[in-house]
Amino acid sequence: MSIIRILHDIYDLTRLPLGIMGAVAGLTAGMIVVLVHHPDPSKNTLVIVFELLPQYWELAILGLAIPFLIVGASMAINDYHDYEADRINNRTDRPLVRNPDLKPEYVLVLSLLMILSGILLSFLLFMDNLLVVFGVTIFSLLSISYNIWTKERGLLGNMTVAACDMAPFILALIAMAGKEGGTDFYTAITVLIMALITFFGIVGRELIKGIMDIEGDRAADSHTFAVKYGPKRAVQLASAFFVIVIILAPLPLFITFQNNIFYAIFMFIAIVLLFYSVLILLRDQSVATGKKGRTYTRTALWSGVLSFLVGALTMS
Repeated sequence: MSIIRILHDIYDLTRLPLGIMGAVAGLTAGMIVVLVHHPDPSKNTLVIVFELLPQYWELAILGLAIPFLIVGASMAINDYHDYEADRINNRTDRPLVRNPDLKPEYVLVLSLLMILSGILLSFLLFMDNLLVVFGVTIFSLLSISYNIWTKERGLLGNMTVAACDMAPFILALIAMAGKEGGTDFYTAITVLIMALITFFGIVGRELIKGIMDIEGDRAADSHTFAVKYGPKRAVQLASAFFVIVIILAPLPLFITFQNNIFYAIFMFIAIVLLFYSVLILLRDQSVATGKKGRTYTRTALWSGVLSFLVGALTMS
């Protein structure tokens, strides 16, 4: 087996872009707390960031490794759990389906080791703030529970995924607020709004993803929302969650990201993509259209995360 193929399998197995997304989310929340507390807020935000790098580079690099490990492990466990459904769906994008040399039991052991490493790393970094370690442990267990229990319970499973995806915002807020000796109300509210935007956006996307996998989920007797209530109901419920995203999205512009055009542009792109996905799926709930919806919503999530990051880097 070539090195390139091994790296490709690891990339797909751990869903590396999702780990990057989680790391960016945590980095953004941490930056907002630190920047708001900077003693000279009149300075350009990017200048402040570069000035703070020597002080926070170690925490940033090692801290970013935690979501990489936890997200990557949970995705690999998901492939282990979904092996039969993915095989029926002919999901050749899944390494366990396309590569017979990759054994499911090896993937499971590796995933558990990654989760334990993430929890241990959080303890080494935040032993003075055990609330962070507790949070990392809880969300890690939550990600495992999705694969062994809540995934079979429709909307509860979708919400479990969303809760894990918003975790980096919450944990970074707790971690950096502890190091800075506390944070102000408005900064905390901004980060919490970002977490909620992520939560409701992910729930909607998970409902749409269920349409693409509906055949395999039915064959594997997996009781996803789309299987239990039909793909059209899944799209309708997803659109309701996206409406909540639209209501929440402008709020940071009135708090920490005051009149920030960069945040507004990227968030607008995200919202357009989310609702375009809903529109095409309301007309056609086929597996092929479900795949398009998955792609558009994934791009929307990236645009949303970038809106948070760019908004933080251009705060006035």
